[in-house]
Amino acid sequence: MLQTSLQILIIFILTISLMRLMGKSSIVQLTPYDLVAIIMVGTIVAEPLITTEFAPSIVRALLIVVFYLIFAKLSLNQVINKFLLGKPSILIKHGKIVEDILEKEHVSLIQLLSILRTAGYSKLTEIDYAILEPTGSISVIPIPSARPVTLADLDIEGEYEGLPLSVMIDGIIQKKNLKLINKDETWLKDKLKEKGITDLKQVIYAFVDDKSESIYYDLRNEKVDSTQNSDMQKTKKDIYLIKGCKIQSAGLKEAKITKTELLNWLGTNSIDGIDEMVLHQRLQVKRKR
Repeated sequence: MLQTSLQILIIFILTISLMRLMGKSSIVQLTPYDLVAIIMVGTIVAEPLITTEFAPSIVRALLIVVFYLIFAKLSLNQVINKFLLGKPSILIKHGKIVEDILEKEHVSLIQLLSILRTAGYSKLTEIDYAILEPTGSISVIPIPSARPVTLADLDIEGEYEGLPLSVMIDGIIQKKNLKLINKDETWLKDKLKEKGITDLKQVIYAFVDDKSESIYYDLRNEKVDSTQNSDMQKTKKDIYLIKGCKIQSAGLKEAKITKTELLNWLGTNSIDGIDEMVLHQRLQVKRKR
């Protein structure tokens, strides 16, 4: 029994190691040769659980991984890549379903419509192209009027916010990430003390903006040491500028924005088609003791 349990543990660890050796793309992309390799490795490493052939199964699994790595290398060649992966297929073109391609790729209309709804598009007229990728995913390209509004559309220049780096996960300090921003544990602890946090185990997650060096955190039970000098509570507030295709006068007044400024941001004199526009504010409230 002990020997069997040890073999199962070795097989389990070996399988994880083989998947790591195959690379992250084998899990994310799931190309045809990815899928075949995963199925074959899983089947082979399971053999010792049924038979007594332990060593031969490990050799076979290693051979499968070697062949997989060879095919992955060959896939970098465009000619071989077409054979291994195939080409993208256009399922929708300018809002029209391409029925013969849909039938050829064995994608049902119900399945396609479900994927479009999941992507946030309920009408075919909103779709310019829907493309079935070689990896099996479907890329949806909407028409210009249906795509989400960006800062560029509003003629607003966005500022670089930096890369958020995790510095604490489940109460454990992430030393490598601190080094990336040229900080140490003392700096992190001082920053948390400024927020009224002395017990690091209470921090479920904390990250730092590498540009502003501001720290954001989430506490396990939302308790903060009341003996600290500051007692700052962060809150968020949403101000509706447009709701139900109507300009919200109260929202404009609260945000100190005129109707003309709003329309200039939108780059239009009409708000037709804009169901909602919300201004998100982040506030810090200091409570009296």
